[in-house]
Amino acid sequence: GALAAASAFTEALASGQVQVRVGLHTGTPLLTDEGYVGDDVHRAARIAACGHGGQVLVSASTATLVEHELTDLGEHRLKDLSAPERVYQLGERDFPALKSLYRTNLPVPATPFLGREAELGEVLSRIEAGARLVTLSGPGGTGKTRLALEAALTLVPEYKAGVFWVGLASLRDPALVSETVAQTLGAKDSLAAHIGERELLLLLDNLEQVIEAAPELGSLLEACPNLTLLCTSRELLRISGEVEYAVPPLATAEAVELFCARSQFEASEEIAELCMRLDSLPLAVELAAARTKALTPAQILERLSQRLDLLKAGRDADPRQQTLRATIEWSYELLSSEEQQLFSRLSVFAGGCTLEAAEEVAGADLDTLQSLIEKSLLRFSDERYWMLETVREYASETLAESGTAEELRGRHAEWFLALAEEADPRLWEGMPGQWLDRLDTEHDNIRAALGRLEVSGETQQVLRLAGLLWRFWNLRGHLAEGNRRLESALAADDRATPARARALNGAAAMAVRRGGTSIARKRAEEALALHRALGDELGAALSRSYLATAAAEERDWARARQIQEECVRTYRRLGDEDDAMLATWFVAWMCRELGDYDRARELSEENLLRGRAAGNERVQGLSLDALAMLAIDEGRPHEALALLEKAYSVNGNFGGSLEVALDLCRLARALAVDGRVESAARLLAKGEALCAEMGASPESWPVLEAKLEETLSSVRPQLDDATFTEAWEQGRALTPDEAVALALASID
Repeated sequence: GALAAASAFTEALASGQVQVRVGLHTGTPLLTDEGYVGDDVHRAARIAACGHGGQVLVSASTATLVEHELTDLGEHRLKDLSAPERVYQLGERDFPALKSLYRTNLPVPATPFLGREAELGEVLSRIEAGARLVTLSGPGGTGKTRLALEAALTLVPEYKAGVFWVGLASLRDPALVSETVAQTLGAKDSLAAHIGERELLLLLDNLEQVIEAAPELGSLLEACPNLTLLCTSRELLRISGEVEYAVPPLATAEAVELFCARSQFEASEEIAELCMRLDSLPLAVELAAARTKALTPAQILERLSQRLDLLKAGRDADPRQQTLRATIEWSYELLSSEEQQLFSRLSVFAGGCTLEAAEEVAGADLDTLQSLIEKSLLRFSDERYWMLETVREYASETLAESGTAEELRGRHAEWFLALAEEADPRLWEGMPGQWLDRLDTEHDNIRAALGRLEVSGETQQVLRLAGLLWRFWNLRGHLAEGNRRLESALAADDRATPARARALNGAAAMAVRRGGTSIARKRAEEALALHRALGDELGAALSRSYLATAAAEERDWARARQIQEECVRTYRRLGDEDDAMLATWFVAWMCRELGDYDRARELSEENLLRGRAAGNERVQGLSLDALAMLAIDEGRPHEALALLEKAYSVNGNFGGSLEVALDLCRLARALAVDGRVESAARLLAKGEALCAEMGASPESWPVLEAKLEETLSSVRPQLDDATFTEAWEQGRALTPDEAVALALASID
């Protein structure tokens, strides 16, 4: 009935000036005097909000209950909803892309935005008035991040190139700020060149401990005229154009609402008084609310007031910071000795930890972890335990006072060195995605471990850890950081050890991806000599593989083929079939570049069979891609499309993000050869965008294989400016799956 009504009135309004968007969802709302309320009403409203006038959108729960003809629009992230929502459309009419959060990585808050409507309006008004650098300032725990996040979520539709969150709380090296931003955006070399004139907003969260990066951010703003920076920091950046917004405490009514939402208590005079004594600071209110399982609001007020009065009388600092520190200290002193010890020890982790790491490094037990969570001193999400940065700072102070900090940091470094050792062989196998994701999650902890080893002068351990991580840095696009860490480790210790040999191979690989062919050759030659001196044949073969890659970079296809063929024989003799298959793919590529298509096809087909027999999905995907490119070169685009559909599926299964992006570029090339230039432009736009997000570029050797620039050069002259621009924008808005479906649907 709801669908029929929505269809009837949108059709009736179609010829008029007013167009209505509709969102339908099936659930169990609560009926009150004010009407229907609850999460399901909220979900329906969010679904409606992402649509356009005249469009009727339907949730997945409703779609399963009706027999109407619905168009599946795929999964979309919607504001305030923690999980993606699959959205359907009634009818087949064409509308612009949904106004969902597809151009953002903003985290979706787990709790609703309470109060702060006036403050939100003030932050938005500054940006709407033209401010390009707005800094939300104030002590930790005042709600800067939550307010900034809500503002950024509101502004997503206003920025054509997207709105992106960059969390900096765990960083201590200012040099990593630009690199972290670049990694988030997928910029390979110059961040300013990557952003260019794009309309983009960056939310830089927790800048205070890397504030020395401010001048570099100022230069970035000057170079990028349509870039806006929204920052949270306990201190101002103090660069040209900065507009400050000092985040005030919550209004008393808002603080009471927050306390009651967290504690499930009804509002009372005691709660209002308690919130006022806490200066209505969001974190302080949450910490106090967490104590209501053991104390009444009146008891909390009595005990906490004494400490607040004492500290405010004797400390010359921001009163809000005094209040917050007193609240954390009060919460800490109410812990048992076991809880205090674990609270302190958990501060050693940067960016949180798993249960296993907490147990092994900090000696945690599940009951104590649960108790700290219930007291709001520890958070738990996505199977990880973590602290708000303000709380972690206090915990770090207590750890330093305990005299066990150095021991804990040593155990922390050992744990993540062991993790890297465990991950290393898996990164060479056919399905490395799970381990790449795990290392990505622990990257801040790994950085902390490297920092501790560097400070303590354990240079061989630094070489060892960096040598184990280079493949992760390479595959996940942390190229600048990986290159810097490897080169620094090599400069700090020149002893001829296996750790140095491995790190040299990593430095060679990094140099290749960054276009430094001469450096790559130098590092690979040194690595080769060292591996030979150490009697490591497998390491030496890998060094020779990078010499082959350097030769390919210089277009010396014959030399690259010869070296890699020798490597294939060595890998097979040593029983390393995974590397042998990867090297064989490289040889096939060289054969194709040399015009020996028959040999390239023979090797690729043989490699495909070997990959299937070994369960190596990475080799299977590469081999299917190679066969598809041969089919394109020989004028068989339909065959290439079928092969690329299979390659896309295989590459997606094992987590080959770059290969998925390149498959879209290859599909675009097949469409261009077949004369479907508008579809080719759409696919190319999406493929290029994904490559950029991961730090790849037409100058890096894997992308050369997809011939991105050559495809663009063939497509662009066949379309007028308006048609090309429209197709390009439409393509960038597609999901990868939608892009592949478009490519296949365009061929009868």
